[in-house]
Amino acid sequence: MSIIDFKHLHELSSFQLQQYIDDNNFTPEQRLQIFEHYHSKHKDTTNIYQRKENIKSIRKDVDYVHLFTKNFECLAELDITKTELKVIAKILNKMEFGNLFHISQAALCRDLGIGKSNMSLIFKKLKTKGIIIDKDGDLFMNSNIFLKGQAHSINMKQRPNVKKAQGFNANNEPAFDNVYTFNQTNDSNNQPTEGTTASDQPKKTENCSNKEIDPALTLQYPKTAEPVYDNVE
Repeated sequence: MSIIDFKHLHELSSFQLQQYIDDNNFTPEQRLQIFEHYHSKHKDTTNIYQRKENIKSIRKDVDYVHLFTKNFECLAELDITKTELKVIAKILNKMEFGNLFHISQAALCRDLGIGKSNMSLIFKKLKTKGIIIDKDGDLFMNSNIFLKGQAHSINMKQRPNVKKAQGFNANNEPAFDNVYTFNQTNDSNNQPTEGTTASDQPKKTENCSNKEIDPALTLQYPKTAEPVYDNVE
């Protein structure tokens, strides 16, 4: 049984706290003591949110992504083929935190048994539909559908990728409803994707609805405290 270092618990971020718990052989009673002590010192909404998400029994070696259900429903309405879905699934399994991926079409061909010409066509279709985002010479999975990591806690180097991965479809329209507090129109550092100009105003998507962005889908964080960026590799 490990000894709890109560003196330094308050200095940890939520992500570091979970790592500390995972790396030590604490009893269930000790884990409860740790959380109660930690959150007695951290009252803000972000930490309460983190506590709910970090208490989990998922194995360390299991990768997972966040899926935004409304936009996933939109994706399902885009006439996605079984082969396209296989490519999406393989990319999700390989992409980095922040949704950047480096897996080549050739590697996907080998892994999935798909011909080179067919794979090229699949990528073209996924880009046209706004599922794969081609931005600044890099490829991203659209972060309004899936997100690897948490937008407020992935490190500073990876967080801009979440914005780049929001993306547009072939008609220069936002492909899916924005689920973030930042978006293409209010972020001065975010430039339009390939084929658009800085003066273009993104139009509302017609894939699902023309309604205003649902506030329930927005990842809200407290305005009184700056989010902590943990070094997630």
